[in-house]
This record gives sequence, structure tokens and C-alpha cells, in this order.
Amino acid sequence: MPALLAKWMEDVFVHGFSHGTTGKALVHKKLLLSFTTGAPESAYDASFPVEAMAERFVRTAGLTGMDYVGFIYTGGVSYSLRADAEKRAEMAAASHAHAQRLVEKIQSLA
Repeated sequence: MPALLAKWMEDVFVHGFSHGTTGKALVHKKLLLSFTTGAPESAYDASFPVEAMAERFVRTAGLTGMDYVGFIYTGGVSYSLRADAEKRAEMAAASHAHAQRLVEKIQSLA
């Protein structure tokens, strides 16, 4: 996970707030992950499944009593490809499709 997100989790998920005998603030809140990678989806296989990237969050959800409801993932969204107009258009389309899947999942949880 990105360092800034790890820092945020360390600051927010503290004993007495998110877990422990008095830490009930997140119980039954839904946790839906949304993420992209620069590597194409084909880079993730049985040796390193994309689900492995969610593991820390799944464990945190268990610790805090949150309801983990899955993830929305898109691969091949790399900032390094921005100079290529065709690749940039493909990434924009993939990003819009990702956002649409995310909205649909959120709506299904309501």
C-alpha cells in the first residue's frame, strides 16, 4: 500500500476507536476497496493474485468489525503511459469503466 495510506491507517485505526473493548466506531461499516495498478491485469496470476493486495485491508476489517464487501480493480493504468495519446485514451476509458463499476457496486450496497 502507498506509504501515505499506511500512515493514515496508523493514525486512524487506533485502540479505543476502531478496535478494543471500547473501539466500536467502525463496527458494521462497509469496506469496499477501489484500486488500480500500472501493471496489466495479466501480471497477476496464481503466484501473486490481485486478491493478495487486499489482504491487509481484509484483516483490518476483521479486527474492527467492518463488513468487507470486496474490491473493484483495474490494471494497466500507468501514469508512465501518458505521453502516448492512444494509451492515454485507453487509460481514460478504463478509468471511466472502473468508476462506473464502483458506482454500481456502491449503489448495490445501499
